[in-house]
Order: sequence, then C-alpha cells, then structure tokens
Amino acid sequence: MFRPILIGAALIAAPVFAQTTPSAPAAPAAAQGDDAVAAATAPEVVAANREVGAVAQFDNGAVTAVNAANQARYQADVRRYRAAMRAHRRTIAADAALQADRERAYAMAMSDWRDQVAACKRGRTRACRMPSPNPANYM
Repeated sequence: MFRPILIGAALIAAPVFAQTTPSAPAAPAAAQGDDAVAAATAPEVVAANREVGAVAQFDNGAVTAVNAANQARYQADVRRYRAAMRAHRRTIAADAALQADRERAYAMAMSDWRDQVAACKRGRTRACRMPSPNPANYM
C-alpha cells in the first residue's frame, strides 16, 4: 500500500520540478532587433534574398503558364463534350422520329390487313389471295 502512494507522489511531483527549473536568460529585445537589421542589410543576405525572389517569380510564371495550359485544355475538353452531347441528342431525336414513322407505318399496315381480313370473311376471294400488307411500303 505504501508503494502505490510513493509512485503517485512521484508522478505528481515530476511536473512541479520540471516547471521550477531555471531557464536561460533572454537577450534584450533591442539586441535582437539590431541583429535582425544587421543580418537583413548584409550584402550576402540581400543577394540571397534577390536570388530567392527571382526564382520565386520565375516559378510563379511557370506555374501560371502551366495553369493556363491546363485551363485551355479543360475548356477544349468541355467544348468537345458539349458538341458530343449535341450530336447525341440529334441522334436520339432522329431515332425517335424514325421509330415514330415505323410505328405509324405498322399501324397503317395493320389497319389495311384488318380491312383485308374483313373483306375475305365477307367472301371476297381476291382479298383472301392478296399478301399481307408490308409496313415498309408505308414508310
């Protein structure tokens, strides 16, 4: 029982000791500012900053060119897609019109066939000998 209490006390005391350790003395703010100004105005730093800026500008131009090319390619793809969709809709409309014509021709042929059967049943032998109407003749 005494052992768990010691472990618990050690766990509680550990952060307290860690928080009370002295830290390194901070440099005065004025000294830090002077170092930053001196570093920024050093000829080597200025030259390096110019070089990095030029590379960044060049990379930005390259990225802009790639983005423009990608956008142009995308717009061309969209135009091709829309043209394909218009052609597809025209094909569907033409198929629907053709199907409507076929259905109309079939209905007309069936109507003539019913008339032919009715005439045959009334005793008209010529109507009985005639071939069935062909829907293709009505198109």
